[in-house]
Amino acid sequence: MMKISISTKIMLVYGIVFLVIITLTFGLSYIGTVGKLESDLNDTNLALLKQVDQKIEAAFRQTEKDLLALMNELEFVYFMLDSYSDDGQRYSNFYGLNTKLRNFIDANPQFSSIFVYSSVSGHILTDKVYMKDAPLMDNWLDDYLDMPVYFKWLTTHQVWDGNGNKDVVTLVRTYPTISSPGYRKGIVAVNINEKVLYDMVKVVYEDSKMGHMFIMDNDGNVVTHDDKSQIYRNLKELPYIKNVLTKKGSGSFTEQINGDRQSIFYLDSNYTGWKLISILPESQIYEPLKVTRNLLIALAVGMILLALIVLFYVNRWTFKPLNQLVGKMSGTYKFSENHEHTDAGLPYLERVFDQLMLDREHLQRHVRDSKPVLKWRIMMDMLVGYRTDYLAVLHHLEFVGVHLYPDRYLVCTAEISKEGIDLRAQDETLYTYAFCNVAEEMINLENAGIAIDLGGGRAAVIFSFAEGDAEQNHLRSLAIMELILDIMKKQFDLIVTVGVGRGYSEMREIPKSYDESQKALHYKMVFGQHSVISIEDLQPLDSQDYYRLIRTADRITDALKLTDTVKLKNYVKETFREAIDSNLPPDLIRQLSFDLIMKSVQSVGSIGIDLKESMSQLDNIYELINRSGNLKEMERIVFSFLEEMAGRIKAKRSQRGSNDTIERMLIYIGGHFQESDLSLEKLAQEFHLSPTYISKQFKEYTESNFIDYLIGIRITASQKFLAGKDMKVNEIAEAVGYLNARSFLRTFKKYTGMTPLEYRAKSRTDNEQ
Repeated sequence: MMKISISTKIMLVYGIVFLVIITLTFGLSYIGTVGKLESDLNDTNLALLKQVDQKIEAAFRQTEKDLLALMNELEFVYFMLDSYSDDGQRYSNFYGLNTKLRNFIDANPQFSSIFVYSSVSGHILTDKVYMKDAPLMDNWLDDYLDMPVYFKWLTTHQVWDGNGNKDVVTLVRTYPTISSPGYRKGIVAVNINEKVLYDMVKVVYEDSKMGHMFIMDNDGNVVTHDDKSQIYRNLKELPYIKNVLTKKGSGSFTEQINGDRQSIFYLDSNYTGWKLISILPESQIYEPLKVTRNLLIALAVGMILLALIVLFYVNRWTFKPLNQLVGKMSGTYKFSENHEHTDAGLPYLERVFDQLMLDREHLQRHVRDSKPVLKWRIMMDMLVGYRTDYLAVLHHLEFVGVHLYPDRYLVCTAEISKEGIDLRAQDETLYTYAFCNVAEEMINLENAGIAIDLGGGRAAVIFSFAEGDAEQNHLRSLAIMELILDIMKKQFDLIVTVGVGRGYSEMREIPKSYDESQKALHYKMVFGQHSVISIEDLQPLDSQDYYRLIRTADRITDALKLTDTVKLKNYVKETFREAIDSNLPPDLIRQLSFDLIMKSVQSVGSIGIDLKESMSQLDNIYELINRSGNLKEMERIVFSFLEEMAGRIKAKRSQRGSNDTIERMLIYIGGHFQESDLSLEKLAQEFHLSPTYISKQFKEYTESNFIDYLIGIRITASQKFLAGKDMKVNEIAEAVGYLNARSFLRTFKKYTGMTPLEYRAKSRTDNEQ
């Protein structure tokens, strides 16, 4: 047996130990780098799907929220129940609801159209068309009237919106919002263009030029796809789709598709129930791993070769193993084209380390440049309620350099403009950036806060206070915003209008304050621009204020009938001033303007003026009111229309001659109004004329029908009795021609707004004064 020297044994042991160390080092390095990178790539692709799902869910939930807010409007109740007191109210309600539908679509660019279907009347109203008694074959909404749920998202289908058929995804909502089948009065549907849905996907995958990403429902029907030829297809027969349909949650697997190995990532949407699928070729998805993997393999091979060299030549060579290592590494790390490749040894290794340090600096710069985007994302998540735990978000805030206290928050929304100038998009961005910098500088002097650009010349500001109650912090925020507005005006000549929400103690309540600030900002039409509008400045909306103002339309119509333009102008001015003092929302003031015009048109029609000629102008007046940007403009439009109506009444009366017969009838009515049986038939018998002829001539001459004229005479007489004699109410009722005292009470209150006893008390008080 050959004897092995001690030195040989030592060298063998040294070589084995060296090889084991290299093998373990390579294995651990490969698992810790390539394996980790591979896992990170899978997690990144699933995170992209999650980001798409969150984006779609946020948009869909906002759509549902906006739709529920719209469905609470009074016009919806009238339309769904088909309940109108007269055609005038129907016409006014139609225009009011149509306006809100159009505003709803205009305020939400992602919406394609909106359908409102009343199962009571069978009518369908959209933002573009009105379908009366829509045939069942065209009424696709009727199919969802008895669906077992309150709302449902429909996959891509075609809907005609007044201009043509569109590929849309639809939110179907029952009315009333919470009602069981059999008790529902209609359906409301909001259509989102399929392209809008795909754009949400495209934004997330905008840098990706490989593979496919699409969405389908649980039955395999395609909702949206980057290949538009796949829309309306059912893919459940494809093997990999069958596999996806059987899986729940999220995950990935690989499969052979069209001869290529593909990685398939899937995610179930908790909100819509749809499946989001991304298909990427394995040859491309793992492309970033090749350089790292090849470098590790090259290092491992080089180290093994070095171990062999040391094993056999350790006693003969000292530095050659190091040179061999550098030689084996040559070519495994690629420099830019302007660097010349060389196998110079240690200089090449030095260049490798220099390049590694340069890459590290580039990575640090990329992280620094991405901080503004991260800051914007974090604040948007807080505003919409995705981030509600202070401790969970604290390290993210510290990373982007933002300091907030753990409680006491308040949100402001600002709108930036320049008087007389329409700002370009780049100017809006620049001015908004300046506002955010000024706001953060002013806020952080004594408190803490953050401001971001919302786009379109708007910005959001979050205040955070270290101490104080909600009311005290609210006053602080108002004072700070006033200072900021002054700075923006003086330094940039900008008009800044700010809505301020209420203060809340917890981060999860930030969305409430944000919604309140937007609501307050909406009142800029009432409070004016370049002002700080607090949610506390807005009185709770009371529909009684609106109906009280509508009742004042009677004095306007009375002045119109008298063609007294001076009183007419004063009454219109007083009505708008009361609307402002009552803090009516701008949309309700627009509705008030149109209702005043409608009541005046009806009043003009009641005295014989051609109603068709008046109605032909309503569409134009309606558009003018909708486009008006301030209350003074609305007031001018309403008065101009009424002034024109007064001119028509004057012209009509100038053409009218005398009527001796009606004059004698008026004298007769004045002497016999206390008779309870006084009627058109009795007048016909007395004057030997037909009731129809008397009614027509009476209305043309007096501009009132017989009954209204008789009631007016009786109410005037009763007022004299109440003011001058101490008679009981039932005695007065009988004295002016009423057999039923209850009927007299009801009529008196309707015409005067007071009960007889209230009128008597007021009359006596006025006399004493």
